[in-house]
Amino acid sequence: MTPEEYTNRFERVIKDIKVHNDGQIMTRVAIEALTLLKKRVQETGTNAKGQEFKAYSTKPMLIGCSSFRKDVCNQLFGSKEKRAKMDWRTVGGSGGYAAYLSVSSGASGGANSGKGRRLAILPGGYKEWRRLMGRPTDKVDFTVSGRMWNNVTVISSTSDHKNGMAIIGAKEDTEKKKLAGNTKRKGDILDLSQKEQDILKEDFNLEVLQVFRENGL
Repeated sequence: MTPEEYTNRFERVIKDIKVHNDGQIMTRVAIEALTLLKKRVQETGTNAKGQEFKAYSTKPMLIGCSSFRKDVCNQLFGSKEKRAKMDWRTVGGSGGYAAYLSVSSGASGGANSGKGRRLAILPGGYKEWRRLMGRPTDKVDFTVSGRMWNNVTVISSTSDHKNGMAIIGAKEDTEKKKLAGNTKRKGDILDLSQKEQDILKEDFNLEVLQVFRENGL
């Protein structure tokens, strides 16, 4: 290869890298990053440092039928005998709003008729709620309906990607609040481990190297 041929090919490489750097590489890196961390969190329940996330709360909580699927509601409240065995509290009243937890809908509060709302106490708290709903309790995977994880994606712009930066987060306000709440209680969920960072660095370098190979360098 003559110096002139080398120069021409190298110039083509520079042009090709600029084309690749229209944000495509960083977008792929961000998507792979999300795939890696989501797999780790959901399958192992560990953070970026390899530590298990803080266990689910076992503090007793107030529940109503709306806190569960219909079959679980019937299991708990489906007869007078079952309801009689439960410890009940009246919350709210005076034309205000009842302060109750409705985990299935992710909302707090509920209108009442002025007499308050009767809610049962669930010993074992949120961990027991997950067990009743058939959700794993041995590890914290931040998954109930799956809406939060389905909403987490690449939220950075093309200009961010061109500048070598990619941001992963939730798009919708409800899921942003849910993600923020989980992060406050359990720590940074979307942080990458060193192993995951090394994988991404290797894949990124391979993509740039491929541009050189395609141009015979």
